[in-house]
Amino acid sequence: MNATEEIKRHLMEVEREHDVRVLLAVESGSRAWGFESANSDWDVRFIYVHKLQWYLSVEKKRDVIDYMYEDGVDLVGWDLKKALSLLRQSNPSLFEWLHSPIVYYADGDFIHRIHEVEDCCFNPAKLMFHYNHIYLKHDIRYLQKKKGSLKVFFYYLRGILACKWIEQHHTLPPVAFVELLEATVEEDELREKIYHLIAIKKSGAEKDTTAIDTDLKEYAYHWAEYYHGRIETSQPEENEVPTKELDRLLYDMVMRRERGLL
Repeated sequence: MNATEEIKRHLMEVEREHDVRVLLAVESGSRAWGFESANSDWDVRFIYVHKLQWYLSVEKKRDVIDYMYEDGVDLVGWDLKKALSLLRQSNPSLFEWLHSPIVYYADGDFIHRIHEVEDCCFNPAKLMFHYNHIYLKHDIRYLQKKKGSLKVFFYYLRGILACKWIEQHHTLPPVAFVELLEATVEEDELREKIYHLIAIKKSGAEKDTTAIDTDLKEYAYHWAEYYHGRIETSQPEENEVPTKELDRLLYDMVMRRERGLL
């Protein structure tokens, strides 16, 4: 049985065990970005819906389902109400789920409806803060080393290039790293060096280390410093997000589940 079949089997087990229905299941992380290692785990992220009775309670209930399987599949799912609440807050992870290039399951009506409302929730400044935080976690601590984890470096570089995209386009950065790279790194020589690192990472193990070219490190640090300076002097404004459409989407999906249409 291949990885995709195993993932779908795990999702069916989750549905049976928790009496939920999966609305969307995608790959997240390095496999979705396109720079996974030979032994990378599968980071599966999904949105699910309960029956109506689950929502009709004053008791606070756990709205996350997570499993780590021995076959390397890491499953994390959010209840629909939680997901829509996070969408309203322009949650970057959720936006990436909605645009992952690797989809294991998608309910057609749900995907159509959520793509209709996502634009009103999108806040470019909030996403820039998010990606800035990602590369700051791997900042000069890593770049000062002669050798380091390629995984960490790519997380670092992706955060910087995402900020470049947002500044230029005011839209969600591409999930696929190669698409982001082609759109934001103008220097042919630097792009080739990055492609070389991608090839090394995809052929090696997750924790392999390698030396990063000096020009590439200087490029990354220059832009990291630039965007950190910009973000330090600004604060993201809150969107005026209408909740009516999100409430309607929640209601309609729950009622479809209640009527056995999911």
